Amino acid sequence: EALHDDELRIVKTLSPRKQTEWIASRELLYKITNLPVRVACLYDDFGKPYLQNSQRQISISHSERWCAAMVSDRACGVDIQMYTPTVRRIAGRFLTHDDLFAAETSKHPMTYLHVLWGAKECLYKAYGKRKLGFREHIFIRHLDFATGKGYGEIEYEGLHLFYEIHFRLLPETAWVFCIEHPAPVIDSHHEL
Repeated sequence: EALHDDELRIVKTLSPRKQTEWIASRELLYKITNLPVRVACLYDDFGKPYLQNSQRQISISHSERWCAAMVSDRACGVDIQMYTPTVRRIAGRFLTHDDLFAAETSKHPMTYLHVLWGAKECLYKAYGKRKLGFREHIFIRHLDFATGKGYGEIEYEGLHLFYEIHFRLLPETAWVFCIEHPAPVIDSHHEL
């Protein structure tokens, strides 16, 4: 279906490559919402995408020829990361010393770094109000590569939010998504 006028205004500001990514991600979003008619995908004052006239939460990601989208009744985030050696160079900008140690001592450090990066991006998107520091406020508490699950938290100005994380390792990308929970995802008595 055709883009809405507000969406067309957004697309016109993008480069040709970004236009393709943007349109593909919105088409995917429309397909998974299962709504009878296509509604506009717009941005709030913080830059978080939302569906016009809908209470459903959404998240979108695109990276080169890959795109991902999700719809939920709770705050959510999705990220797709193309594997790149650059992640090692920039890891110190978004990871804590503990994160870096966990990645470097894992069986597959580069894969671990990409999942950590994607997970932090997801929590940032789910929160959706900017101002979060990736090292200071977003914490990935657990990642289980056998199950593709984990959990993370945001701690910011007295706010404490909890998220269940899921991830899949594809041949060219790490696909990560999260859903907010009202309480910690696991505690000392339960393993994810």
